[in-house]
Amino acid sequence: MLRGSSDHEDSGLLPRLLHSVTRSVSRRPGGALWLVAIVTLISGGVAARFLEFKTSRADLIDPHAEFHQRWLNYTERFGDQTDIVVVVEAESTDRIRQVLDELGSALEEEPEKFDRVLYRFDPGNLRQKSLQYLTPEQLDTGLRRLAAYGPILDGHWNRAGVESYSRRLSEHLRSSLEREDGNESASAMAQAELLCRSLEAFSRPQPEFVSPWPLILDVEADADDFDPRYQLNDDGTMGFLLTVPVDTSQDFSGTSAPIRRLRELIDEAGARHPDVTIGMTGIPVLESDEMRRSQSDMMIASIVSFAGVGLLLLIGFRGFRHPCLALMMLAVGLTWSLGFTTLAVGHLNILSVSFAAILIGLGIDFAIHYLAKYLEVRHEGVELRPALTQTSATVGTGIVTAAVTTALAFLCAMFTHFLGVAELGVIAGGGILLCCAATFIVLPALVTIADRRIEPRRLPTPFQGTFLRRLVYRYPWKVTLVTLAAIAVVGAFGLEYRDGRIWSRVRYDANLLNLQADGVESVEVQKRIFEKSDGSLLYAVSLADSPSEARRLKQQFLALPTVGHVEELGSRLPFYPPEETKLLVQGFRARLSRLGALPREFPQLDPQAVGLALEDLDRALERAGAETACSQLDQFLDRLAALPLGEQIRLLANYQYAMLSALHGQFQALAAVADPTPVGLDDFSNALQERFVSPAGDWLVRVYPKEQVWDEEPLGRFVADVRSVDPDVTGTPLQNYEAARQIRSSYCDAAIYALLVICLVLLIDGLDPGPLWATLLIPLGVIVFAVASVHASEQSLDPLWLAGLYVGLALAVAAVFDFASVRNTFLALLPPLGGGCLMFGTLGMLGLHLNPANLIVLPLILGIGVDDGVHVIHDFRMQRGRYRTSASIINGITLTSLTSMIGFGSMIAASHQGLSSLGLVLVIGVGSCLFVSLVTLPAILTLVARSRRGDSAAEVSAEDAPDSGTPEILPLTKVPEKRSSMTAAS
Repeated sequence: MLRGSSDHEDSGLLPRLLHSVTRSVSRRPGGALWLVAIVTLISGGVAARFLEFKTSRADLIDPHAEFHQRWLNYTERFGDQTDIVVVVEAESTDRIRQVLDELGSALEEEPEKFDRVLYRFDPGNLRQKSLQYLTPEQLDTGLRRLAAYGPILDGHWNRAGVESYSRRLSEHLRSSLEREDGNESASAMAQAELLCRSLEAFSRPQPEFVSPWPLILDVEADADDFDPRYQLNDDGTMGFLLTVPVDTSQDFSGTSAPIRRLRELIDEAGARHPDVTIGMTGIPVLESDEMRRSQSDMMIASIVSFAGVGLLLLIGFRGFRHPCLALMMLAVGLTWSLGFTTLAVGHLNILSVSFAAILIGLGIDFAIHYLAKYLEVRHEGVELRPALTQTSATVGTGIVTAAVTTALAFLCAMFTHFLGVAELGVIAGGGILLCCAATFIVLPALVTIADRRIEPRRLPTPFQGTFLRRLVYRYPWKVTLVTLAAIAVVGAFGLEYRDGRIWSRVRYDANLLNLQADGVESVEVQKRIFEKSDGSLLYAVSLADSPSEARRLKQQFLALPTVGHVEELGSRLPFYPPEETKLLVQGFRARLSRLGALPREFPQLDPQAVGLALEDLDRALERAGAETACSQLDQFLDRLAALPLGEQIRLLANYQYAMLSALHGQFQALAAVADPTPVGLDDFSNALQERFVSPAGDWLVRVYPKEQVWDEEPLGRFVADVRSVDPDVTGTPLQNYEAARQIRSSYCDAAIYALLVICLVLLIDGLDPGPLWATLLIPLGVIVFAVASVHASEQSLDPLWLAGLYVGLALAVAAVFDFASVRNTFLALLPPLGGGCLMFGTLGMLGLHLNPANLIVLPLILGIGVDDGVHVIHDFRMQRGRYRTSASIINGITLTSLTSMIGFGSMIAASHQGLSSLGLVLVIGVGSCLFVSLVTLPAILTLVARSRRGDSAAEVSAEDAPDSGTPEILPLTKVPEKRSSMTAAS
């Protein structure tokens, strides 16, 4: 590129190609623009028809990653289990249930949009099978107790009367005491005490009936688990409805049909129940809201960026016509980029959606350089078409160098493992190259039509930037020391000393909720869920082969300190298999099948006979030492004796009817739960079955964290804990954890790859053909030998390490042949490195942090900073003797940097915090690179140039003289125009 004489450059392949393209376009501008219009319309149509938006964070991850393979295996078995969570809040629990019923029924009526609707647990057939949930020992004991009631079940209800029951209890108690049978006597004593307590309570002035019958089985305590239950928080002020959207594909509005329909249903329910607050959240809603805000923000940012860049160009070029031409070229480049994105990738994700603002900030630079050189040539008196071809043949190679350098900085992201970063790199890198192509195809045609009748003297003449040039030229040592010290001091603000160590003030914030816009409903609802119910949208999932394994995993997970609760379906199945309980349950059913209706009438009771039976029981209890029971029975007998005969008969009759009804009710309750049909998955709702059991028979275990795991520290502890139980555990928290680590390493790898490639490009740009081939081939031979040696030993080498080794060897070889080229390469890297240091310190001072959205600054700052450095180094190499920054370089870098800052700065106003932080960090970074490029680097080059030949007293005295000759008008050239200039600079 910057090699050889001007004649050689004019005859080189790239200059000849650019010259030919420009000559053809300028000869037939109308035809060229018609062709451009057709291609642009096709690109726009293809993008509008086929370009998709993917909002799932899973789409950002490499599908071949091991952790993602586990996730894909889970989704393949269970489908997309990402729930939408509808939250209903009210003071009244009944109102919450009412709204949940209405919404749940409405969603169930639209199965084409909503699947697995779950808002309450309806036991269905499980209650009548609840005996199967008892242990065989409990069932066997119950059967033996039930056998004692055999005569009663056969219809002899007189045996359950007060008199008969009291006499049998007395006999049972005495015989057990005589036999000294501890178990039997304890059982008889308990029954007698229960009867005494019941009689005493019923004889009070305010009668209270307590069943005197011991429970055959504690069925009611177990049956409570099978009552219909709504999903409510502990306070009953918040209810939840879960559903899985059937179709999550999103349109250009950033939402899907199920989410839109659910919002409509929620609005309708809210209008019917104004005293109830209804909201929704969940991963699909969070991602939809994020995409909607991102698209809206980027649309506004693109418009603001486009208008801002146009206004800046209007001021910079001191005219209206040429900025409009530049913006028209940029619009064509953006449309081509959309078509390229559709063909190369097919979709945009939540990261790559920012490519438009990036291209506006970077793509306009090519038009600025081209128009600046064109205006300079026209002011020299060259006619229109020759001026265009001369511009393309001279500054064109510099534009191509800048485009290739910046595009490579983005394309290096393809070497990373994070798919989202790789796709952004492909889209932005390809878009930059297309904007570069539009510069040589569209812009000359537009200029030919716009300037065909314009005299050169009527063209604008931008400012010169004299003050900064003279300051650097006169005081290079002072400027160098002061600016380097400033860079070091500001950079130090990015560090802090704590606990005996140096720490970075700028940390990495992996919390994805912090990227969302402030006030987004789904984010606020999620926060309220955690505050009021300790619930989390995120959970880990583990797969089990059987219900017993699922129960075992549940117990192990619950023992972990970071686990809040665990959900699985295995615990809702009987613990013991049907082979151990079925016969016992059938025994209950067989005995209870003889149960008839309770007789309506009983023989009239004889109070005297009842009293004698109870007195006999009292004596037996006194012998057994049951003082409390004796006291209660004495109280009943005293109260009974104080009543008239008629009242005695009525009291005893009422009590006997109540006690017989209680026994009959207990028999009925047992019969209702004695279904021996084994419990199966069909006894559960489809929503539960599909959530927790796959068609292949896998049983799902959901593990919920005890605390919020959006932040990296608690997330890391939770991931480590659950993996200690199941190394193959997966789920959204683990996806977030691995993705955060991967995206961080991917951006760092992309920056390193970009740095290495840029170093290589800068070497190629500065070396002559002979040293160039030696520089490229000698390290290649070393790399091939190293790879062959390692391969023979069956070891592997890191590609990043190989790339670094190759570039390091290339720099060493190049230093032997041409040390000045290596020196210039490192000086060209000063703007991104020094600017990065300034940016880092500024972020530390402002308390700003990096996050998954703004980490793209690493390759971006590298590409933009190197582009500025290349301009300054090219200008340095084009001059003889002492170096003085050209006015065109001052103007050009300032204008291109400001356009980039406007392009990126337009995102600062975005409500999406991720995009806003991206814009702010990039503005700081580009501004830092601008400072180093125009102040520090020129001062250092001025010092370096003192050693070059041609530094004469005449040159020194000329520094105070005003600029003479043809004024320099934004000649933002990156390519030397004279062989002697390049030779002297080298």
